Amino acid sequence: MIGLLGDDRGPLQESAYARLLAWGEQATKHLDAGAQAAHMQTRTRCRALLRAIEVRGAVERVGELRLDKMGEAAAPVLLEGVVLAARMVRTFVPEPRALAAKLRREAATLRSACIGRSLPVCARLLSERLHDGLGLRGCDPALLDVDQRLLVANIFEGRGANRGLLDRMLLDRVLMNGEGAPVVLSLVYLLVARWAGLTATGVALPDHFLIRLHGPRPLLIDPFHGGRVVTKSDCVRYLRSNGYPRPRDHLRDLNDREVLVRYFESLAAVSRLAAPSAGAAIENARARLQRR
Repeated sequence: MIGLLGDDRGPLQESAYARLLAWGEQATKHLDAGAQAAHMQTRTRCRALLRAIEVRGAVERVGELRLDKMGEAAAPVLLEGVVLAARMVRTFVPEPRALAAKLRREAATLRSACIGRSLPVCARLLSERLHDGLGLRGCDPALLDVDQRLLVANIFEGRGANRGLLDRMLLDRVLMNGEGAPVVLSLVYLLVARWAGLTATGVALPDHFLIRLHGPRPLLIDPFHGGRVVTKSDCVRYLRSNGYPRPRDHLRDLNDREVLVRYFESLAAVSRLAAPSAGAAIENARARLQRR
């Protein structure tokens, strides 16, 4: 079958590709060898198949995630879901344990600092740890309008000051470069807060994302704007001024499955422009999450 991948006759090549894709993981050892073949077409198609099998495996794994855990125990599963999404977009994504180690270090420092402190102080320490310590910040708001015609150009920008919206949507790139979209920054805050022993949930506003720290008087935090605390009244005014007459519908806590669904929706919207095949895979994974 791998030999037929290099055949110039379309039907034979397509048949071999389909058969190897159906075999999936069973064929990867041989496809790895084929990816080093001297024949260019065989080499290229083997690499494309390996990538297709990798993406399909990530989609299937998303559907298997156990998102019914709570607190610190939920953080590793949530992180794995975000990493799987990144693997649908590009190759060479760090392992979840490598990213978890970095975030757990921040959480350990935060946990020690929060002992005996009030919730407002813990919220401030969380923001300082991630905004000042890790250097996390919101990206250029103009990048977030996925309806802009300029978005396609922004996605394909070089590695200068502006790396495009896609880099601001992938967790590993956000941790490396510091800039992120609201939902990704909120995911970082959620993970670190939970590993630090705080109770945190996601809150999805239209075109924005917040987290809520729970306690005697819960607090809403805006990771996109430096981790500042915002009041429920601020959110209600924002929603009503933008034509949303039922603010309560948008201010509820999301469970982790809903958080991932929102993240996959945002990432799919961007990926459809930059990498249509990745966008389709992410949309497939989102549908699997919703069916569970």
